[in-house]
Parts: sequence; C-alpha cells; structure tokens
Amino acid sequence: MKNYLKLLLLASCAGLAVNAADAKTLRFAESQEISSMDPHAAREDFTLSLIGNVYEGLVRWNKELKIEPALAESWETLSDTKWRFHLRKGVEFHNGNPFTADDVIFSFERAGSPGSPFAGLLEPIAEVVKVDDHTVDMTLKRKYALLLNDFAGWYILDKEFQESIGAQKPLDLSTNTGGAMITQGVGTGPFKVASREPDVRTVFAANEKWWDKREHNIDEIVYTPIANNATRVAALLSGEVDFIRNAPPQDVARIEATAGMQVMRAPHLRNIFYGMDQQSKTLPGLDSNPLADVRVRKAIYQAIDVEGIKRSIMRDNSRPSAIMMAPELPFYDASLDVRFPYDIEASKALLKEAGYADGFTLPMDCPAGSFINDEQICQATVGMLAKVGIKAQLTMHPPVQFDTELPAGKYSFYMLGWAGLPTLDAYNIISATFHTPTGDLGAWNPKGYSNARVDELIPQIGTEYDAEKRQEMISEVMKLHRDEVGKIMLHQQFLTWGMTDKVHAIVPADEYTRFWYYTMD
Repeated sequence: MKNYLKLLLLASCAGLAVNAADAKTLRFAESQEISSMDPHAAREDFTLSLIGNVYEGLVRWNKELKIEPALAESWETLSDTKWRFHLRKGVEFHNGNPFTADDVIFSFERAGSPGSPFAGLLEPIAEVVKVDDHTVDMTLKRKYALLLNDFAGWYILDKEFQESIGAQKPLDLSTNTGGAMITQGVGTGPFKVASREPDVRTVFAANEKWWDKREHNIDEIVYTPIANNATRVAALLSGEVDFIRNAPPQDVARIEATAGMQVMRAPHLRNIFYGMDQQSKTLPGLDSNPLADVRVRKAIYQAIDVEGIKRSIMRDNSRPSAIMMAPELPFYDASLDVRFPYDIEASKALLKEAGYADGFTLPMDCPAGSFINDEQICQATVGMLAKVGIKAQLTMHPPVQFDTELPAGKYSFYMLGWAGLPTLDAYNIISATFHTPTGDLGAWNPKGYSNARVDELIPQIGTEYDAEKRQEMISEVMKLHRDEVGKIMLHQQFLTWGMTDKVHAIVPADEYTRFWYYTMD
C-alpha cells in the first residue's frame, strides 16, 4: 500500500507538470507488470500489447484487425517461396538512427535465434537477404500462407542500439541478469520509453517524429501495475487513473453507475482452458497417469460447471466454448462448438470405468493475473473436482514464472488461455497447443495432446492458400481435438474496459492497446 501511495504522489506531481503545459496524459493501470522492454523476450500478450506502441513490424493490424503496411511500404511474391519487401524510407528510430534493411536482418536473426520464444513464429523463413538499404528478399523453407499475419507480431529493433547495450540476443526473463532491456528500448513506433521503474511505473511519451499521420492526441502514457482488483477499481473511480483493462466482472455495474465513467465491452479472441500432461507414465505422487485416459479427461470436463462459472464468477461476461476458436476468427465452425454437458453422475461413472472410482490427487497450477478472474476460476474448479473425488492441489504463480515453467513441462494440470495471437488464425492455435511437441511446434503443449492425424494436418493448414481446403482441414483438427478431450475447454473471455468518459478508445477483439488510435477530451 505504501508503494501505491508513493506512486499516486508521483503521478499527481507528474500530472501537475503536464497540466501546466495543457498536455494530454493517459494514466493506465492493469493487474500485471510489463515483463520487459524486449519485444523478443516473451510471447506474452499483455507486454506485447503495450510495447507494440514503441516498436513496429513490417506490417501491422489496424483498428479493424486488417493487415496494413507499416515499416514495409509494399511487398510482392517472386515465387511461392520467395517474397520481396520494400521498406519505408525516411523512418527514424527514437534515438535518431535511420531504419534500414540491416535492422530487419538483425531483428530476424535475433528473434529467430535458438531458444527465442519467437523462433517458432519465424521458423518458415530460411533466409533474409539485403537487396539494398530499403529492400529485402525473404526465402521460405516451404510455401506458407500466414507470413504477413506472423509479421504483424514480429517487431524490428535498431541494430546499432542493441549492439551498444550488449543486447544482441533476447532477454532471458528467468534471470533478468544484466538485462539492459528490462528498462530500455528503442523502436520506431508512435510512443517512446520516457522512463521506467519496474513494478512502480512506466512512462511513454509521444514520438513527435513518427512517420505516420498522428490520429491520437495523447502526449504521455503513465502505466501503473496495480495487482489488487479492488485497489485498481478504486483508483479508477477516484480519478487517480483514467483507464483500466479487464474491469473485474463483479465491479462492472458499479463503474457504469458512477458519474463520468464508462465500460466498453467486446468479445475477446481468447479461450480459457485446462491443459494437461497426457504423456508421462506417472504424475507426481501417483503410480499412474490418469490424464492419459480419455475417460478421465472427459470426467474432469463434465465435473466443471462452466455455466456456474459464467454466472457467479464472470457475471455473464463469458461464453462457454467447446473448441479453441472464437467466432470472430476466420474458419470458425459453429457446428463443432457444442460442449459435453455438465453432469456429476456421468463424471463419476467415467472415473469408475477408468479405474479411479475413489478419485486421485491432482497437482494443479494456475497463473495469478494473466486471465480474467483466473484465481477465482481455479479455486472454484478445485471445489467442483472434489465432488467427484479428485483432490486438486492448487498452486498459483506470478505470470512471468508461469509462462516460463509451463512450456518447460513443469506442470501436470494447468490453466492457459490462447487467442491465436499475433497471427489471428487457427494455425497459430493448433501449431502451438495441439501439435505433439517437436522442434518449434507444440511449444505450449508440453507432454500434452498427441494425435498423428492432427500432426499430419497442421503443416498442411499452414501452407494451404485455398480457403475451402483450409476450412476442411481446420474443422477436422478441431473435431478430433474436441472429441478426444485434448484440453478441458472453459470459455471465451469478454473484454470489459473501464475508463473515464474523457477517454475515447477502441476495444479490438485481440485486446491490444493501440494507443495511436486513442484521444482524450
């Protein structure tokens, strides 16, 4: 609390300074901290959403979530496996360095380096070659349909700056040792890093030399991590902050009833689910692995009352889902989005049939603050599973720790959410969370779901240009995964962003805060 009061005093002083100059300062709070200023360190949506205002890719998603040119003015296909990108001229990084082809090549090698979280995103690219200072050719390993989608989530860094601070490789978030990019970062985007005190506040200032036409009127963004929901809502209602993402569902009505406040709603692409170890012969504390049996997985599924979660925890701000695709995504198949019913007796019968009539002990790991009401949902699940004899032992983790340990295979049963970001396509979902872990595929499916037919179809989906053929394959994969209970599906999140009525924002389905579209009265 002392740190929060200190923060409010700092913010108030900052506010007096900018008001004197009649500047527009947007004060923004969220439950988690920005993991670093390194856009290649983690594929973590919250951090990428914020620092996506600092860095830019060759292309970007606009307010309608359509691909448009960014640092590349145009592109052309020289063959099925060779693309040429014409880079935007006259662009400067925040330190004044010119943007050139050398920065693109450096950023490709850096983000695609072994162990990088973005290696899988860039895996289809075999080589990037400089034609001249503002032209690069990219050779692909194979025909690939989602190159531009992927590039919207790959940010370009200043080669010279990165070398000057010794950050030629992505920051290792598990240690942060000697990581200059914890607090520093130079991009080409509409906002630049003005100051950063981790876990206290980060300030972004408008880039007056941004290459694009300025639609926003914001001069400064002050970001404050406030982990506690009640404290964060109180900060909004008292006027200490102007904007919070993901207003807790239980507080939405109170915010809307407060003079000068508003809540903007939109469906989110993200589906929340439980993933699990289906490959190990035993689980911790057991002489077997119950999760390897589809009957047990279905029993867990049918023991969880998602309508109860929707009603009591999400306050109707969720949509129970059966497949890991939101209706807002291309190639969504509504005919497959049909859940197994909530049925305690059916769950018990399945457990008995599988040889676990007395239940079992299940280690359970969840993130604290990554998803809307994640801790409450996990706690409720513990109680629901207890009704069928499954004794879930819940451990909550900070998001950075969770996002590091989960893909390393340290969890047996865990909550995760996936939105198909940054590609906004089914291939992103299935290649990361359905494919048997191998190389760059299945990175977020450690020891998890495995099906030879699914593994066969996923690469074909990534290379197929024909929409009808893609639909057939995506639907087949989704049906197999659903019927075999590859994950315990919960729901699609809804976005409920609380803000003062002087803030004019957009609420896109991917949840990214594109501040270059915001204005303030």
